Amino acid sequence: MRKVFFFVFILYTLYFILYTSPIHAQQSQGIEVTSVYEISDADAIEGDILKATDQGLVRTTIGFDNKIFGVIQEQPLLVYRTETKGKPVIRSGVAQINVTTLNGPIKYGDYITSSAVAGKGQKAQESGYTVGMALGAFTGEDAPQVDGPNGKVASGEIPVAVRIEYTELTNPRFAGRLFGFVGTAFLENVSDPKQIGNLIRYVAAGLVILLSFTFGFLTFSKSIVKSIEALGRNPLAKSTIQLSIIINIGLLIITGIIGIVASILIIRL
Repeated sequence: MRKVFFFVFILYTLYFILYTSPIHAQQSQGIEVTSVYEISDADAIEGDILKATDQGLVRTTIGFDNKIFGVIQEQPLLVYRTETKGKPVIRSGVAQINVTTLNGPIKYGDYITSSAVAGKGQKAQESGYTVGMALGAFTGEDAPQVDGPNGKVASGEIPVAVRIEYTELTNPRFAGRLFGFVGTAFLENVSDPKQIGNLIRYVAAGLVILLSFTFGFLTFSKSIVKSIEALGRNPLAKSTIQLSIIINIGLLIITGIIGIVASILIIRL
């Protein structure tokens, strides 16, 4: 019986220690298991937001970047090291992120996204890709200044609950989401000079297809409608009218095919 009472006493003591005593955890910049990645951008520092490119991991340079990869953290709580070179990059959990007042002061609970300042975050005021939610405020008072696209802006760091995803803030409809995604992709291409030529080719190819189908519809579809009307008024000329309809349909299809082939050739230039 004494052993039973002793065992119950031990269990009660452990319960009291674990669940009623305050637990002070070590303040850490990351609470999730973090992997080490080789970073191609030599100027990237701790707290910078990174994106994935064909050159490797580099700092973000546009707002709402759709290729956000993670945040550099030199001393996360847990690190899984598979490489000798590189730095820990947090993709989920809590991280200290470098931010600016480029889009205004940041409040607790604001969503944070990338910005035009390399590697630095900003408050998200519209829908787009975000890196997470702010767990602190940053007003920019007495903070260091960095160069922004329109002058100096305050720079600092705040804790952020990292969760890289598309965040809906201002456009609840599908069309708004679609246009926001297309706009972000467009800015991504424009930010890379090597992609401007590809972007122009795709736009030109799309215009060629649109113009070819528009020309075919306006030219040959009217002739088809008139031929059908004439067929009702003049049944004796049925064979001739039907041949005319077939020819116009064929020309309409050929016009569309020509536009598609031309657009393919433009893309492959």
